[in-house]
Amino acid sequence: MTPQMKRLLLASTLLMGLPATAHAQDAASPADQAGSEGAAGSEGAAGGEGEAIVVTGSRLSNANLEQAAPILALSALELKLTGQVNVENILKDMPQVLPGATSASNNPGDGVATADLRGLGTARTLVLVNGRRYISYDTNQKVDLNTIPTALIERVDVVTGGKSAVYGSDAVSGVVNFVTKQDYEGIQANANYRITDSGDGGQYTGGLLVGKNFADGRGNVTLYGDYSKRKSINQSARSYTSVTQTDAETDDGVRYLTAGGSGTIPEGKVTLAGKPYKFAQDGSYSAYDGTTDAYNYASENYLQIPQKRVLLSGQGHFEVNDHLTLYAEGQYVHNKVANQLAPTPLTGTYLLDTDSSFLAADSQSLLSGYDTDGDGYTSAAVNRRLTEVGDRISRIDSKAYRGLIGAKGTIDGDWNYDVYASFSRTRRVERQSGNVSASRVQQALLTTYDSSGNLVCSDTSNGCVPLNIFGAGNISDAAADFISIDTVNRSTITEKVVSGAITNDSLFDLGAGYAGLAIGAEYRNEHGSFDPDAALSSGDVIGFNGSEPTAGGYNVKELFTEINVPLLADRPFIERLEFNGAARYSYYSTAAKSVGTFSAGLVWAPVKDLSLRGQFSRAVRAPTVNDLYSGSAQNFEPATDPCSNPDVVSTASLVSSCTASGVPASAIGSDFSDTQINSGNGGNTKLREETANTYTFGMVLQPQAIPGLSLTVDYYHVKIDNFITAAGTSNIISACYGTQDNGWTPYDTSYCSLLPRDGNTYAIDGAVDNLANSGGVKTDGIDFDAQYAIPLAFGTDNASKLNLRLSGTRLLSWKFKPIASLSDLVVDCEGSFGLLCGNVYAKWRLNGRVTWATEGTTLSLAWRHLSSVKDDDPSTLYSVEKIKPYDYFDLTASFDIAKRFTWNIGMNNMFDKKPPILGDNQEQANTYPSTYDVYGRTFFTGITVDF
Repeated sequence: MTPQMKRLLLASTLLMGLPATAHAQDAASPADQAGSEGAAGSEGAAGGEGEAIVVTGSRLSNANLEQAAPILALSALELKLTGQVNVENILKDMPQVLPGATSASNNPGDGVATADLRGLGTARTLVLVNGRRYISYDTNQKVDLNTIPTALIERVDVVTGGKSAVYGSDAVSGVVNFVTKQDYEGIQANANYRITDSGDGGQYTGGLLVGKNFADGRGNVTLYGDYSKRKSINQSARSYTSVTQTDAETDDGVRYLTAGGSGTIPEGKVTLAGKPYKFAQDGSYSAYDGTTDAYNYASENYLQIPQKRVLLSGQGHFEVNDHLTLYAEGQYVHNKVANQLAPTPLTGTYLLDTDSSFLAADSQSLLSGYDTDGDGYTSAAVNRRLTEVGDRISRIDSKAYRGLIGAKGTIDGDWNYDVYASFSRTRRVERQSGNVSASRVQQALLTTYDSSGNLVCSDTSNGCVPLNIFGAGNISDAAADFISIDTVNRSTITEKVVSGAITNDSLFDLGAGYAGLAIGAEYRNEHGSFDPDAALSSGDVIGFNGSEPTAGGYNVKELFTEINVPLLADRPFIERLEFNGAARYSYYSTAAKSVGTFSAGLVWAPVKDLSLRGQFSRAVRAPTVNDLYSGSAQNFEPATDPCSNPDVVSTASLVSSCTASGVPASAIGSDFSDTQINSGNGGNTKLREETANTYTFGMVLQPQAIPGLSLTVDYYHVKIDNFITAAGTSNIISACYGTQDNGWTPYDTSYCSLLPRDGNTYAIDGAVDNLANSGGVKTDGIDFDAQYAIPLAFGTDNASKLNLRLSGTRLLSWKFKPIASLSDLVVDCEGSFGLLCGNVYAKWRLNGRVTWATEGTTLSLAWRHLSSVKDDDPSTLYSVEKIKPYDYFDLTASFDIAKRFTWNIGMNNMFDKKPPILGDNQEQANTYPSTYDVYGRTFFTGITVDF
């Protein structure tokens, strides 16, 4: 038995130490739960026969309601069988979802977890809880999935069609709705623990759920609280992430991966007239060689970011009478996370003393040779890794609050109402350490001698201490303290919503069933601010990216309606024919002003076993507070500078463009550019709303001859115009210089002004990449979900069942036009990965699960598949141009004892599959760590006790 398994079993024993007393409420057995995951589970949760159901994607409730838009549902049992502590790791493995930010997102990363349907961006996926908007975490108005407790979730519904007409802005690619447990009675304790096969990265969560019905079942109060802790893992803990991998090439043109890193090194590098030099500890110099001297910045980075979370949630309702039911919800989430990066890379142009005593004689002579005016100073491009200052650490402390009160009931007859008001606010405080002050660095570099012959700063103010950047380890503690600067950033996002709807689920009957109607109005106010540290906003800080303040808000007033009409039923070849429609009018206080959205769909069942469905929807997404009002923020974007590529120096058009941009002919093709380019991103108050046309066509097959079998297949097509995005520095480079596909002919040389170059290194420095309405995105594909529940007729009371489920998506196309005015510049991401697409867009994404359940015992095997992908940039040859297909397997066992105590144990990535290791065409940690498993085999255990 491995040490990790011993540790896991010990944790299980400790977790089982929770007391178990009288059972208050019988829960469904695992066998019964598994049986409920059949056909109905994929299209919403149905109640008893004839009972009204609520389907995500509609405000109507009707026993026969079936939406024209595809809905994929995950039950509470399926969530439990994953063994995951946080919701993020459950959603990211769904075929329709590309990973957004996860626990592996350190750089880039903000300590949050997000969902990204169709890879269209997390801002276009609307996350709801019980059909209502939840807590945003910053001015981007996105929901941090870490704030949603897994143990409280009854099911997760994913609607993959545009739903702006029903839910408002942001529901462009679809909706993820977390449905929580309602009318719970009893006391339930839960605890979960995870640890990797390497014995690190432990994750623990413990929670308590308490619910009570009262007034003969007319009222209920449910309270839940949990505490979660996740330990960090450094990249140094895995052999495949501990060393920065980079692309290299042999003399005969063969590309290969080699240990590499950054040209900003602990020894200190100085570039003079395009020639780089490094320094020894004695102050002497030698020529810098990027193939051997680059700094490995990987080891200090987090591979798994640490987290501590306290979550409290409460909900309740009371039925006063048929005309009035009062309800309320409340949440408090205190979340602490951290990011860690390698020590600050000091870069920039500085004045250096030519006769500094820190320098050896040869180095003094070198600098003096470039002192053209004889004043004793030389201007040079400096690259020094400040290891003596320590790692860069960002600690984020986030407190989120949400309160909601509402009332619903019967107005008269079949007319009902539902009105609520909600308020949510998130305050985040980020404390950064490891930064340095650029002005203090320059002050400490200029030195002289006092009357006693001691080396001192020329300007002794602020307690200046001379700074020795020449040679690794030469910066004194006093100098490190002098240049260091800790910074604090604060942000707030506040959302207020007032919404009301009047519904009638029995409006009229054309002979095929009752029609339903919903009409309503909504008011929403969003206001946010980001207050960066004064030093950061001044541009004086080097370390974490600097940014300017953000402040602003907007409001929107909306009217909406929805209708569902059964048209025909029980006719030849028309078992059922229904029409669904919705419309919404919105008036924004921003430049968007008046916008309208609508949807229309049909469901046709020619026979009982088969339903055909189709829907068209017009969706919108208004610019967020961040989109509109964010100040310019520094960002190091992954991109390749073609002027530093030795493979293209023979192309006359490219050489001409490079020369025109300020690169000397002698430097073209030399390795003077990093793969991350200093860029600035900012908001734009002139942004217009995005508009998306979405249509889906599909079928639902539930053959009566094969009970327990269901199959859904849907084709989707999404086209988004005015897609709000920063074009990306790599795409601006393509606009300026062209691409290999077009023979390096510039698309539009006006974009070259957005790519300024450093006069000493010739590298692009300070690229301008602000938000704009781009040329849009277009994507289409096929989703499917097959489920089969088979009674095995053995075991206790013949209750044994076998459940089979296979879900997947086939991506047919995904095209992005980053710049609206350049229709010929198109990024094709279908089946691709890399710097242009920024993610992994596999053609096939599949999830399968086989679950055997009998009374008290459940065994489940899950399979996840990603098809192979190719690099997205034909202009650049990388060492890894293709990632092979990937398959992961997870195994879970669950044991229910006397319907009061459930223990589950299992492992993820049971065959310890290693991630693909890439060079310069990756996101972080030498790979795409949110897509491919970077932790290896992981064991988990959990218990649930009902009192």
